[in-house]
Amino acid sequence: MRDTMVPLLACLFLIAGALLLYDGFSTSDLSQTAKVIGGAVFLALGLVSLWLGVKNWWKWRTVYNESRNE
Repeated sequence: MRDTMVPLLACLFLIAGALLLYDGFSTSDLSQTAKVIGGAVFLALGLVSLWLGVKNWWKWRTVYNESRNE
């Protein structure tokens, strides 16, 4: 269940991070620093979760192919 939700959550984190970064850099107000830091955190969380999802998928694919070749 967790592996099927990873791509969706990663995309949501990446979109939220990109929107916060864009809003933080395009406006200058009191919350600009918080928006930039929040956007960077969401962007990093999305990239890490996407990387972990691809890593788990690659490991599953390798083990599945090895078991079929025996």
